[in-house]
Amino acid sequence: MSEQPRFVSKLVGDDAISIRAQDLASLRLISSKLRSGGDWLEVVDGIEDVTLLFDPATLSPDEALEKASDLEVTQETRSLSRQEVELSVQFGGENGPDMKDVCDQLEMSQDELISTLSESDLQVDMIGFTPGFAYISGLPEALNVPRLKQPRARVPAGSLGLAAGRCGTYALEGPGGWPIIGKISTPLFDKNNDPPFVLQAGMRVKLINEAHQ
Repeated sequence: MSEQPRFVSKLVGDDAISIRAQDLASLRLISSKLRSGGDWLEVVDGIEDVTLLFDPATLSPDEALEKASDLEVTQETRSLSRQEVELSVQFGGENGPDMKDVCDQLEMSQDELISTLSESDLQVDMIGFTPGFAYISGLPEALNVPRLKQPRARVPAGSLGLAAGRCGTYALEGPGGWPIIGKISTPLFDKNNDPPFVLQAGMRVKLINEAHQ
């Protein structure tokens, strides 16, 4: 039997529980298991914890805490947490208006940056700050550029950003301050799907340079 992830759960109010684990990989396993249970109103992924929201009218705080503390991660859950999605990306040009500035800051050519991104083993850490926006880790430490000094009022859906050592994907059109280096051709949102957003916390991500397909 695979070793169970170690974690600590505690109440953070009358209708919420916070779970912290030994590492991010364990936290994502726990999150996947909790989502499959159906006992929670919402499972909110963070970088350092997972927050569970429950209905105190149907589940007392003590019952909710006991249920959260007794979870067991199955092999099926482990398989789901390792799900990988390939994203086809159009890098640079009008689809990546900040590509040149990013490359200049990193002292890399566009081809070098694209190659590094394509070869990196990436993972979705969490979903925020707008619906479907994925924070993606796994980049080399050298790929660290600041956010834009002046955020854009409108960033097209599918835009791929790079900032603070992470990639960020805009599933929906909206404001944003990440430097945009490309556009993802793979649809990231479909209201007819469940869940409607393609990227979920814990997923592995492979970026594919569309120019080489």
